[in-house]
Amino acid sequence: MIPIFIISNRAFTGKNFFALGLALTLKERGFKVGYIRPLGRIPIKKGEEIFDEEAVFIKELLGLEEPLSVISPFVFTYETQYRLFEGADLKVKERVMNSFSKQNNKDFVLVVGPNNIFEGFALGIDSISLLKETDGKVIAIQHWDSELAMDDIFGIRQLSSEKFIGAVINKVPPEQFHHVKEKVATFMEGKGIKVLGVFKKDKFLEAVTVRRLMEAINGGLVCCENKLDEFVENLSIGAMDPETALSYFLRIPNKAVITGIHRTDIQIVAMETSTKCLILTGGMHANETVTGIARAKGIPIIVTPLDTFTAVDRMEKLMGKAVIREKDKAMKAKEVVSTEFDIEEFLRRTK
Repeated sequence: MIPIFIISNRAFTGKNFFALGLALTLKERGFKVGYIRPLGRIPIKKGEEIFDEEAVFIKELLGLEEPLSVISPFVFTYETQYRLFEGADLKVKERVMNSFSKQNNKDFVLVVGPNNIFEGFALGIDSISLLKETDGKVIAIQHWDSELAMDDIFGIRQLSSEKFIGAVINKVPPEQFHHVKEKVATFMEGKGIKVLGVFKKDKFLEAVTVRRLMEAINGGLVCCENKLDEFVENLSIGAMDPETALSYFLRIPNKAVITGIHRTDIQIVAMETSTKCLILTGGMHANETVTGIARAKGIPIIVTPLDTFTAVDRMEKLMGKAVIREKDKAMKAKEVVSTEFDIEEFLRRTK
């Protein structure tokens, strides 16, 4: 069994996206693959126990036979924090190391690290500490926002030493893709870092469902409940005149349109374009004519008492930071890894 630690030093770099794609690709090749999330941060209750929500989804998608207590051995919550500060021995390190021993029958176990390399250090379950106690390998993953992204990868290589096998650069804007793949990757490889994959930024992978947006703004649903799991890729604010709005909305696909509850003119225009939902701010009663059109077109209407600025602020915090909870996104992750990740070099470096 070879643990593959997928590590970054920032949040939302795409660790689980990459882990899913790699796991599905390896399984397709006949390898036995396991998964561990040593330090969970998104608690969800299953029966009487708490596990990490992303780990629960990945267990189900990969069809892993191990119990959730092995896949998600520890989740940091307010309750566990209180118990730790009160001096309780939660046997965190023991539980995490037990997860490794329970998966000895696997060829690879993908170990997804937390938001940065120091999280879990006080408990002895940070990625570098666990790496030292296992015969694992490291892949550093970083999203591309500037040349500073290289520093995190170089730092992880330094800390993981001979266990480091390569890097993945994720979420590269399309207009910078050639530069990163041809110039940046070549530079890094000249410094001894093998770049195993360069992935473009993908609107679909960063999209969130209508349901998630509704939850973020504590919204009320007016119609089209069966469309709540549609993906929203863009947010558009409708605060202009209808003539200007039409040309603006036509340029933006798969969007949520946020506008005031009384702007029925904007709402009707928006529904003539690629709109996944209407989010109406400042009130709770949508116009009946607008509601009728929305029902006919299958476009959910969500109402919220929040003002437009607050609603947009809450939703923007979700865009590009959504965790993978949908099978469609997992299949897209597999497609990206299968085509853009050097799986043969990965297998050579893990022998």
